[in-house]
Amino acid sequence: MSIRRRVALAASAVAVAAGAAVATTGTAAATPVPVLQLLGTALVPIPTGQCHGSIEVAYEHVPGRPDLAEAVFTPTGTWGAIPDCEVPVQFAWINGVFPFTHGHQVTVANGRTTTIIDPGAGVSLLVSLPTQAPGTPGWGTSGYMWLQP
Repeated sequence: MSIRRRVALAASAVAVAAGAAVATTGTAAATPVPVLQLLGTALVPIPTGQCHGSIEVAYEHVPGRPDLAEAVFTPTGTWGAIPDCEVPVQFAWINGVFPFTHGHQVTVANGRTTTIIDPGAGVSLLVSLPTQAPGTPGWGTSGYMWLQP
């Protein structure tokens, strides 16, 4: 057997083994929802005292419910991770379902925080803003989500 043939045989064996490993992996973890981000993926509240950092925002499918998504807020600093650094977040989505604009308030506290949102199937514009105090600036996120009907 030639060296080329042995290399090709070894490469195909590795490919088959990798495919089998992927095929037998469980589906316990939620899959991410694709979002076309317009302003990035992080909430950035203004640092105050011991509170600093940002909060990453991601979206996952809710198993068995194609019309729902789970918003996942993960602190990367002390904002939303330690006592006295809770971050209230105003979350909204705009879609084709009357009254067209839907709001939801969530407080990011004690680490990773999740909430279920109901944008429905199709495309929705998502917006999330940290609302620390009236007049306090902060950087929010926005993007378009598509949930397959």
